[in-house]
Amino acid sequence: MKRSEAREEAFKIIYSKIFNNSIDNEIEIDDKDALEFVTNILKSFATNYNEINQTISNNLKGYTIERLNKIDLSIIVLAIIELNYIKENPKEVIINEAVELAKKYSTEKSPKFINGFLAGIVK
Repeated sequence: MKRSEAREEAFKIIYSKIFNNSIDNEIEIDDKDALEFVTNILKSFATNYNEINQTISNNLKGYTIERLNKIDLSIIVLAIIELNYIKENPKEVIINEAVELAKKYSTEKSPKFINGFLAGIVK
């Protein structure tokens, strides 16, 4: 499984957890490398959930975290985890992957919003 595919699986799991208001680490992935990557993301999600939400809230302008589309929120959470806790990929790659997830799963305006939001966090 490619890293981008593993990232997409992590996004789906995070979305499910945010949507269902659950923070457990239960996952099922057969690919060993992908499993390790996704497990690290989910551990960071569970351990740092409040800090991640605070980072998002502190950087929103004209919105509250509750008003964010859950898909966009999940993509942003995943990107923040990779930027702040995993740190295996360049920031540009993480942001680009987040934008690609938004293009695939979210609204027409989401890629631009997510790109600008994450670029603001990185600066």
